[in-house]
Amino acid sequence: MSKVTGTASTELTMLFTDIEGSTTLLNRLGTEYAEVLAAHRDVLRTAFRRRGGRELGTEGDSFFVVFDEADDAVAAAAEGQQSLESHRWPEGVAVRVRMGLHTGHAEPFEDNLVGFDVHLAARISATAHGGQVVVSTTTADHAWGRLPEGTSLVSLGVHRLKDIPDPQQLWQLTVPGLPTAFPSLRSLGAPGSLPTPPTPLVGREGETTALAALLGDDPCRLVTLTGPGGTGKTRVALATARLLSDRYSHGVHFVDLSGATETSVAWSTVAEVLGRSGDDPVALLDHLGQRRVLLLLDNLEQLRESAGELVTTLIGGTRALRVLATSRRPLFVAGEQVYPVPTLGLPGPGDGPLTPEAAGRADAVRLFVQQARLSDPGFRLDDGNVDDVVALCRRLDGLPLALELAAARIRLLPPRALLDHLDEVLGLPLPGHPHRQQSLRATVAWSYGLVDADQQHVFRCLAAFGDSGGGLDAVAAVAGTESALGPVSGLLDAALVRVDDERGQPRVRLLHTVRGVARGLAVAEADLERAQERHARHYLGVAQHADDRLQGPGAVAARSLLELELDNLRSALDWSLGDAGTDSTGGSTGPGDRAELGVRLCYSLTWFWYLTGYGAESRRWLEQASRAASVARGPELPQLLNALGLVQLRQGQPEAARAVMVRALALWREAGDRDGEALALNGLGAVHRVLGENERSRELLRESIGVARRLSDRGREAIALTNLALLEIEAGNPATAIDLLAEAEVIDTERGNAWGVAADRTNRVMALLSCGRVSEATAVLRDLAPSVEQYGDPDLALAVIDLVAAAATQTGQHERALRLAACAAQQRADAQLAMAPQDVDFLERRLVVSRAAVGDVAPLEQEGRRLTVSQALAEALELPAG
Repeated sequence: MSKVTGTASTELTMLFTDIEGSTTLLNRLGTEYAEVLAAHRDVLRTAFRRRGGRELGTEGDSFFVVFDEADDAVAAAAEGQQSLESHRWPEGVAVRVRMGLHTGHAEPFEDNLVGFDVHLAARISATAHGGQVVVSTTTADHAWGRLPEGTSLVSLGVHRLKDIPDPQQLWQLTVPGLPTAFPSLRSLGAPGSLPTPPTPLVGREGETTALAALLGDDPCRLVTLTGPGGTGKTRVALATARLLSDRYSHGVHFVDLSGATETSVAWSTVAEVLGRSGDDPVALLDHLGQRRVLLLLDNLEQLRESAGELVTTLIGGTRALRVLATSRRPLFVAGEQVYPVPTLGLPGPGDGPLTPEAAGRADAVRLFVQQARLSDPGFRLDDGNVDDVVALCRRLDGLPLALELAAARIRLLPPRALLDHLDEVLGLPLPGHPHRQQSLRATVAWSYGLVDADQQHVFRCLAAFGDSGGGLDAVAAVAGTESALGPVSGLLDAALVRVDDERGQPRVRLLHTVRGVARGLAVAEADLERAQERHARHYLGVAQHADDRLQGPGAVAARSLLELELDNLRSALDWSLGDAGTDSTGGSTGPGDRAELGVRLCYSLTWFWYLTGYGAESRRWLEQASRAASVARGPELPQLLNALGLVQLRQGQPEAARAVMVRALALWREAGDRDGEALALNGLGAVHRVLGENERSRELLRESIGVARRLSDRGREAIALTNLALLEIEAGNPATAIDLLAEAEVIDTERGNAWGVAADRTNRVMALLSCGRVSEATAVLRDLAPSVEQYGDPDLALAVIDLVAAAATQTGQHERALRLAACAAQQRADAQLAMAPQDVDFLERRLVVSRAAVGDVAPLEQEGRRLTVSQALAEALELPAG
């Protein structure tokens, strides 16, 4: 060991080295390790001496060497690594040496050197990996311009080192022919100030990955996370910042601006986090300069209009600074990348049965379970509670704060009870959260206070809508404004509404949880009733317009529109006919006026309900509307009674249907309404057919046809002709039935009634099969089945499936026949759709042949019950073509 001479502090470049994984090498090589260690020393000593290095310490596999010139030290390190790489080591052995260099002052002490810079050089060496040379900024500055040919210095950023108070900028020496990519340095990390959340972040992998890409390699310098209060913007931002901590050499810093409502306070808060003082932007910008820093500015909405100015000044006055901001609304500054944070994922229809395992894969469910266990460590997602937990998560829209609020009460209220008390629970405070987020009401109210009076009014009016929300025209109508575009834009910026793309048009809606708060605000401002009245009137117009097209060329589009607006139609019916809204809340519409709107709305929906099979629901509304119309004796009453009778008939209650239809017929005759009379006669004819009273049915249907012809009402005539054809089939006259159905199909085709044509052709199949014309029947089915679902009538689609089963029997495809019949039976049971006894008999006479041919039918029926309607209809294409 060389003796250090002199007594004064001397500037030297210090090099520390050691072998990475030396203990592993020793265990692997045993006695051969001494030879490897000696060879390693010879290689390095040759390189160090060639450049004038003085060896001060050699212990085990480490070196401490000093050089008078930094460029000599760098050259010695490069040569040493190259020599180690080219040396022939024992087979399978790789000797990787890490090296660290720092230039500074040291004091002689006995036969060694001491001082802070000696410790710093050792700490720098400890950060490196085998084969890597890490250099301090001081050494880099001294060696720059005199580096060995082909080598270069690459910045590794600023790092905190153990026992070293100030962060250090470190560099890597790249050497030709040697590896340049290494894992992150073994430091304490880049300087920063990121708080640690109390619980793990659930999900959000997609969001954090996308954000890290934006702020890591993308040139974007400002990303603003937006979304409703309680969406988890801060948690997502923190997780993203942690992913990026190694990429920002001068640190990643969290700045909580929730208490900053003035610009000066914001500047001083940022300065304090960065270890500066004062609220002088110029001084702070000068400090940041060209430093590569990521600032996470949380809750920027507090600054209102000055938030954009703050961020613009920060970015404009620096070269490398990037900002990740959270705000309930965008900042609206140049270069801003807005990133809306979505709510958590829910179990979807495609996720399979609601087992605990399947449901637990959804992020919303995972968060609820995590938070519930904080309150009750024994809580588990199991078969007994999974349906209720999923229902809770759906009711709460996957909103993280709402899930936390609900889960915090799990020790008192199990999931089913939570569903019953959810509104109360969401209003309870949740300790440990900021005051503005201690309840859902407080969170929404915080954002509500950020928007102007017009926007607040529209927000309150949105409480009248259903979960699906409405288009801009509907929002304007309900709010009583000429245009909703401006207010909705402001509400969207404040993250109080969601806007979805529906068929190329914006659709505005509130989260279910937010709508409850909006409703409370609307009641407090005494404008809920007015909004509900305007809402009901608007959707009455929608229903009336669609009803006019349901039996014409635009039937599919009209039905799709009503399906889209089903939530709103239900909300309007509930306000007008249900118990909701019976107390006065400041509106001008009395209970009688509300009921009248409900009656008219039901009247306009009767054909839609008949087509689409909302049996139980439509029956409930029709019964309520009929009672209301009976009191008012309005002209809609017989139509409502007739529609109610049709629903009862489909549900297998022909006696009840006959009673209300007889009353409808009497009312129409009393009013002299011949069109209504034709409709009632047709309905009663269908009822008597189901009751087995075929002669009475035939009389009524012929009378309906006669009235319709005198009125030149071709639509009424076609319907009655179709029903009369069914009687002819049952009477053993299928050829007559085919002629009647052909006549009906011509009429429906002329009128553009695609549903009517499909019904005519379906009944023609029955007639064709009845007279043995199987090839013709299968040809019609092959043409009809692929499109029958588009009409939205489940009874029609199931009738086609039954007829495919009947045709399969008559063509010897007995297994297919049994499977399809089981599918239709299961679907009818699920939809509560009864089958006329005559239709049951028609099918059973054929299936008995298939059952006898197959024998054990249970496996086929079980398979059939699992088929969807679409799958069953597709099998029509496999029927023989001729």
